[in-house]
Amino acid sequence: MFDLNFAKEAFPQIVLAVPLTLLIAFIATLIGLVLAIGVVIAREKQVPVLAQFLATLVSFIRGTPILVQLYVVYYGLPQLLTSLQAAGWHVDPNGLPAIVIAFSAYGLNAMANLSESIRSAYHAVDPGQYEAAISVGMKPATAMVQIVVPQLIANLIPNFTNIFLDLIKDTALVYNIGLVEVMGKANIISSEGFKYLETYTDALIIYIVVCWVFAFVLRQFERHYRYAQVSH
Repeated sequence: MFDLNFAKEAFPQIVLAVPLTLLIAFIATLIGLVLAIGVVIAREKQVPVLAQFLATLVSFIRGTPILVQLYVVYYGLPQLLTSLQAAGWHVDPNGLPAIVIAFSAYGLNAMANLSESIRSAYHAVDPGQYEAAISVGMKPATAMVQIVVPQLIANLIPNFTNIFLDLIKDTALVYNIGLVEVMGKANIISSEGFKYLETYTDALIIYIVVCWVFAFVLRQFERHYRYAQVSH
């Protein structure tokens, strides 16, 4: 039978792990966004060799499970740092924090997904508007910032929301590398009391509420942003 009292007692303990879940999602999204902008510029400018390499990397990341990527970074990053150290770089491969592994793996995952979303949002903007701005004497950089980017952002927000929410949910896997976020805390409590359904139900409710809140906030931001664009 479902032990409601156990679920009630476990809930506040699991909630305490929410900040780590959000920290990983926020930092990974920030890292991914910065990297994605660079990837998009390189691919759209068709930088020799680099564009092809980045296209392959993005395809690889988007085509593999996040858990596999997490393990590859977990075992591969220390070896990479060891190789760099052997080559004369001043890096320390020992004692690499698990949180750094999580930021790196999830940041790369966000980079791949965001870069494709940004490219899609960019190509959805009518190129005729940019060309018209150039034809009347506007500088290319100014036309990009004032004409293209605002529309690109409006097109990007829905996909950005989905990617961010997916990252929040995917943080449930970092327990595999020793980080105790929402799902990790639920696993610990359930193994102590052998009440698995209760703690996993708690985790389910927490994920639903957190994702709903951020989905609502980002929808409101999109609505106000589009309204501001129309008014402008």
